[in-house]
This record gives sequence, C-alpha cells and structure tokens, in this order.
Amino acid sequence: MLAGSAAGSLIGGSLFEVSWGPLDPLFIGGVIILLATFLRRRAAARAQPMQAAVSVSRSLETHPPGDSSLDRGVLDIRRTDAKFDPAKFAGYTGMMFRDVQNAWTTRDMGVLRDRLSPEMYGELQVRCDRLRNARQLHRIDDIDIRAEITEAWQERDQDYVTAYISGSMVDYSVDEATDGLVNGSSVIPKDVEEFWTFTRPAGLNFWMLSAIQVSPLTEHPEPGHPRP
Repeated sequence: MLAGSAAGSLIGGSLFEVSWGPLDPLFIGGVIILLATFLRRRAAARAQPMQAAVSVSRSLETHPPGDSSLDRGVLDIRRTDAKFDPAKFAGYTGMMFRDVQNAWTTRDMGVLRDRLSPEMYGELQVRCDRLRNARQLHRIDDIDIRAEITEAWQERDQDYVTAYISGSMVDYSVDEATDGLVNGSSVIPKDVEEFWTFTRPAGLNFWMLSAIQVSPLTEHPEPGHPRP
C-alpha cells in the first residue's frame, strides 16, 4: 500500500505538474526503505516453515521410529496386516499355551490341528501317542503364566513371531489304571520358561505354532514326560 501511494504520487506529480516540497524526497526514501524491510520479513516468514520441515525430515532419517529389531519386524508385518498388535498377540499366545496343555490331558492334538504347523502337529501327536502307549495320563492345574513378544520378522513372504512364556503350573503324569503318580508333582508348581514361535503366510492369514524351545532349567528329564 505504501509503495502504491508513493508510485501514485509520483505519477500524479508528473501528469499534473504538481510541485514537490522540500520534505517529499525524504518521504519517498522512507517509503522505499519500509517497502524493502517488509519484503525481507515476508520472505523470511515463508522460509521458516520450509526450514522446519527439512529439520524434521533430517531428524527422522537420523532417528527413525521403530529402531529395535522387534519394532522393525512389527513394521514389516504391518505392511500386509495393518492391524497387527503385539500386545493382542501376546494374549493369543497365552490362550494357545493353555489349549496345548489341555490337549495333553486328552492325548489328542486333533482339536488344534488348524493352529499347528504340520511338523509341530506331528511332533506333539507322537508324544501324545507315547503317553497312550505307556498307559499314562497327563494332568495340568494352576496355570499362571504370562507371554511377551520378543521377536518379529518377515522372511520369504512368511511372517514370524516369537513369544517368551514364563510363570508356573502344576504339571504331572499318572498311571492310567491306578491313578498313581508317575512323574512330576500334583501339589508343587513347576517353573515355566519357554519360547514359542508362530508363523503364517504374510498377510491376513491364520497363525500356526511352529516351534517350542524349552529352557534346559525347566525341561523335565524323565522319559514319557509330555513337554515338547
């Protein structure tokens, strides 16, 4: 507006031969200075958001979100399953643990066949068959465990998740005919410390238990014990 007024005054003075007073050059000079200052400030204001965006971008490149291997694995899985939630999966792991223990008591893994990989189903069912052939029954009581996701990754279009399971439970076997104790304890809880790995084709597919790793400190050494 100031520049427009000054330009109008100059044009008007030229067309209509308006005489300028002794202060008019000072006025025009002041207008030019104000105009230059205004333009510099406006340019600086426009540059600040761009500089801030560049700074944020560089910060993300230096410290990307999900910097741990677990976080990176979760992000990989979420590319094909946006709603994958490690906390919910930990809950599923705990449920699956209880279901497998209950299957031991019936010596039949058939009820879990669609939730076990073919290899894992075969291995667990063989152990159930050994119990049956030995005429033993498995007993489970007072399960108190918690599960925590420790690893997640993708490999060759397969999703993998490993959960650490810890806690305790009463875990023992009895003779089928006499109900006499064969191994374990019917009153003293046994420590549980295991790693369970699940897999599925990448995407919205059912998870299957594919591996169980038992801590050497908690694995029962007696033959016929059904712990995998």
